[in-house]
Amino acid sequence: MARAHLYGTPVSPGISLGTLHFLHSENFVDRRSIKPEEAAREQALLQGAIDAVREDLAAAREKVPDDLAEYREVIDAQIEMTRDPKLGGAAARRIAEEGICASWALHKTIEELGRIFDAMDDPYLRERAQDIRSVGSRIKGWLTGAAEREAEDADIILAAEDISPADVMDVDLKRIRGILTQEGGPTSHTSILSRGLHIPALVCVTGLRLAAREGDSVIVDGLGGGVLIAPDDRDAQRFKARAAEYADWESSARTMSQWPADTVDGLRVDVMANIERADEAASLEGFGADGIGLYRTEFSFLGRQKPTEESLFEEYREVAEKSPGKAVIRTLDAGADKLLDAQEALKEPNPALGLRGIRYTLRHPDIFRSQLSALLRAGAHLPEGRLSILLPLIDTVEEVRAVKRIMQEISHELTARRIPHAEKLPVGVMVETPAAALIADALARECEFFSIGTNDLIHYLMAIDRNNRHVAYLNQALHPAVVRSLKRIIDAGHREGIRVSACGELSSDPYGIVLLLGMGIDAVSASPSFLPGIKHLIRKLNSQACSELASQLLMSTDISACKHMLNELLQRTLGRELSFHTSTIMGTPA
Repeated sequence: MARAHLYGTPVSPGISLGTLHFLHSENFVDRRSIKPEEAAREQALLQGAIDAVREDLAAAREKVPDDLAEYREVIDAQIEMTRDPKLGGAAARRIAEEGICASWALHKTIEELGRIFDAMDDPYLRERAQDIRSVGSRIKGWLTGAAEREAEDADIILAAEDISPADVMDVDLKRIRGILTQEGGPTSHTSILSRGLHIPALVCVTGLRLAAREGDSVIVDGLGGGVLIAPDDRDAQRFKARAAEYADWESSARTMSQWPADTVDGLRVDVMANIERADEAASLEGFGADGIGLYRTEFSFLGRQKPTEESLFEEYREVAEKSPGKAVIRTLDAGADKLLDAQEALKEPNPALGLRGIRYTLRHPDIFRSQLSALLRAGAHLPEGRLSILLPLIDTVEEVRAVKRIMQEISHELTARRIPHAEKLPVGVMVETPAAALIADALARECEFFSIGTNDLIHYLMAIDRNNRHVAYLNQALHPAVVRSLKRIIDAGHREGIRVSACGELSSDPYGIVLLLGMGIDAVSASPSFLPGIKHLIRKLNSQACSELASQLLMSTDISACKHMLNELLQRTLGRELSFHTSTIMGTPA
């Protein structure tokens, strides 16, 4: 029997066994007051540590293999952070103004910047706090003299509060068998990197520091969300057998991923990919993607300089050309001037309900017009219908009309300048607020397609921050308000003759797929690594059975009963195979 059994959120599937190695094991913060004459010395120590970390990061960047080249950009961003006055400069000022040592000043600065990003509503931007804390942890290590101990074991399970790409590059990739973190989410670097490396990973693992020790034998269950500390031989044999079974299933699903996702009674559902970097598009065919259902454009705007229209044009053209099918590009989904100056976020008392999504871009026409112009120009070099525009956080019909007017103006300007462009592109709306759900019929008459942002829709319908553990129990996809809203949106779109897709965690959840399929969804969109499993699942489902079940769920107000009905159908359909999928609807992995 294992010494301890912990739980976390699975973000990269699989099962692995290895020896635990903690990164950033030294958490000590020297909280020491200093005399005014000591400030210069502490500032020099701080700058020396920052310079050393910059060199370390540059060395880690050189170790990134070519097939993971996109993570060089992530490390580049961390290198830039070491030059950013909001980090080093602010900490140096604290030393002098508050009369505290370098370690304490750095700690307070990192915590402040981390809180700013934590308050951001967009999950991608919120989880960039990981970069700040990762860089800060490295600098703190130099200040305290806590150098990382090299792991000696052949099979390593990396563990830390959070892990960045640079941390992973510090260890031989061939030796990493699993990753565990106390922080993070589905869009964190830990999650994305783990899936790219096909390494089982869990985030939000509770009690890891208390229950585990350096060098412990560990089993990481990236399917069931469990972590076994110091397992016995019986545990090890059981999980080895399950790991082999999952590997066979995964191989089979990947082999058949090129087949269309047709249900047993002949209904076809498009299975699309969610990506955030242009170079990801070329690999999507290998996952069986029917196209790109959501291309997040935020990454290009996170640098120190705003991207030019020319660079955006090349980026969007590349994404659409390399996509296996249609490419849906979402306009900038961010808020406040936090993209270029994180301090600006402090001016909004509630960023989740503030200037984000379409509200931000309509308020900043210089950024928005550059992006729309780049999209129209890219459309001129592609077959008709290949490229579509998706508008985030729409609440009113007027917002959609305003975007159309801007696009028309840009088209006239490009014509006058004799620049090739598409006169118009299909425009879709992200339905992710109660307001949009309630006027879905009116919105459907103004656009060419819907994409339901299921994560934010639940977030706003239930009036919760889904990352707040105190209200996490209300993150209920089967709450009657959520189920009825989904049906209302899908029906409204179909009545007006437009296609409706869904993105978010619900689209990769087996229970969510049954629910969406039963309501008549046309397409689902998820992270590439989930696509083979999603297509495999859809090919085993009967759309009529899903439709009948959805009707029962719509009439029920008992969430537990809804879960039971969904589980019953999936158990009949998949049997033991159901354990190879993870579910957010059920609250625990399936």
